[in-house]
Amino acid sequence: MRRHPMVLAIFAAALLCSAAPGSALAQSSAAKKAPAAQKVPAAPAKPAARVAGGYGHWTMLCGKEGDPKTAKERCSLVLPLIEKKTQNLIFRVILTYGPKGRLVLRVDGPTGVALQRGVEFSTDTGKTYRMPFQTCLPMGCKALFLVPDKMRQELSKSKQATIIVYALNGRAIQTIADFDGLPLGLKALDKKRTALLSKQK
Repeated sequence: MRRHPMVLAIFAAALLCSAAPGSALAQSSAAKKAPAAQKVPAAPAKPAARVAGGYGHWTMLCGKEGDPKTAKERCSLVLPLIEKKTQNLIFRVILTYGPKGRLVLRVDGPTGVALQRGVEFSTDTGKTYRMPFQTCLPMGCKALFLVPDKMRQELSKSKQATIIVYALNGRAIQTIADFDGLPLGLKALDKKRTALLSKQK
């Protein structure tokens, strides 16, 4: 199976999603190209998110989802993965804190995949985590995983991660995600979350 390199790209529009605000800085990576019909289309226009910082290939985005008068601001680290030749968004990796204060890993991927197999997310420490899909819409499928402390340590120490989903015919669609800047990004995310919680009291 051929692999296609990924390139850095900046998504200026906001993609505030249910687990995190949406667009960001993409990275250099390698991926097995998904069929054109299975790419992740651009999400519908949603409230704007502001860029709060850049950390290597990751971008921190902050914004409010829902009624701006009552919604609380949330921040996320976002890493979109772009196929070089077509400039299509293939995967999007997001780290954010959920409503209960747990760190959440989210992977947005293409449609037309084997839902029962979920997402295989592997750090370069050799540990593989299986992430079940939570929702699948025309714009793509979303998998979530509550990050335990041990996994967070692995993420901070890893230089890259491998993301794999499976097409309906069993073929693997694989991307290598570069984690450059993630340790600093996680520290900044914690600091930002603490500041936001203080303001909300």
